[in-house]
Amino acid sequence: MLALLISVTACGCKSHKNVIVNAQADFATNDVWQLTEMNGREVSLQKGQKIPTIQFNTEAGTFSGNNGCNRYFGSFKDMGNGQMALADFNSTKMACPEAIHKLESKFMELLQRCNRYEIGQYKLQLKNGDRALLTFEKMQ
Repeated sequence: MLALLISVTACGCKSHKNVIVNAQADFATNDVWQLTEMNGREVSLQKGQKIPTIQFNTEAGTFSGNNGCNRYFGSFKDMGNGQMALADFNSTKMACPEAIHKLESKFMELLQRCNRYEIGQYKLQLKNGDRALLTFEKMQ
C-alpha cells in the first residue's frame, strides 16, 4: 500500500522548475542563479553578452554577480518572511556596446527595486511587493 501511495504521489508531481516556496534566507553561498526573465518577459541576449547572474553570501551579508557586462556587488539583509533589503550597490565600469548596456541598465534598475524574494530548489524570484521583477534559474 505504501509503495502504491509513493508511486501515485510521484506521478502527480510537476516539473521541479515550477515549484516556488517562501523560505527564510535559504540562499546557499555557493549557488549561482542565472537570469531567465525580467518583468515577466524572457531575457534575450545580444551576441557576446554574458548571462546576468546573482549569488548571495548570507553569512557575510553580501550579494554579487554579473549584469551582462560588468560585475556588481552590494549588501544583503534577510528581513524574514521573504522580505529583504539590498543596498550599497557598486559595479565595475567596463565599456559595453550600447545594446548590452541597455539590458545591463534595466537589470540594475530592477534589482535596486527588489524588496522580497521567493526561492525554490531551482527557481528564484526577486520581487517588489507581489510583482516578480527578476526571475532566475539555479546554474548547475
